[in-house]
Amino acid sequence: MKDLTAIYLTVNKLPQGWVDYHKKILLEAIDGYADLITVSRKKMDMPGINLIQDGKICASNIYRQMLRAAKLAKTKYIAVVEDDSLYHRQHFEWFRPKDDEFAYNMSRWAVFTWGKPTYFWRDRLSNLTLLAPTKLTIEALEERFKKYPDGTPEHRTGELGKDRIEDKLGLTKRKFVKYMTTIPVINLNHIYSLDPRERNMRKRMSLLRCYDVPYWGRAEEITKHFK
Repeated sequence: MKDLTAIYLTVNKLPQGWVDYHKKILLEAIDGYADLITVSRKKMDMPGINLIQDGKICASNIYRQMLRAAKLAKTKYIAVVEDDSLYHRQHFEWFRPKDDEFAYNMSRWAVFTWGKPTYFWRDRLSNLTLLAPTKLTIEALEERFKKYPDGTPEHRTGELGKDRIEDKLGLTKRKFVKYMTTIPVINLNHIYSLDPRERNMRKRMSLLRCYDVPYWGRAEEITKHFK
């Protein structure tokens, strides 16, 4: 029985070549294994539920859209899927957190869509790898938007369970755990991002870099789809 719903978030800004490739990879990863809720700016040809986003495009609204989707999920767990990231089935099936924990897959390599295609790794939580109990997600996000009905301040918006975010927002502290898969999540950094450093192509790589990772192959094989 399925116990997971993938919540696919997109504002429909990425090149069509990438959108088609991303769809193929995502549907292969969750086929027969997870339900799907797509939250997009325009109607998409995706299985499952398709919600149309409201509100402005900003970091706070990402979490508001997650809350809308989580309330429709009929499974015990949800997993966030972002439109600029590639997922293998391992990401969804290897680990389940406790009922009071948010989980983040730390096996996540990023790659710029500009310059020499190179993977790099940072030791930080990212919403794009969140896997969490549905009930806990709804509880935390309802608390967040009850206190900030007009949206959280952009400089204080961030991942569920992250101490410094919850401290700054004055919210209940909740636990998080890390896990790692042997096949990583791949995240593109690109000019359509909310991050101004990416939009201006000024973001820097971390020191841990490589040209090739398990399953996905060379970085240039990934970036070639971004067209």
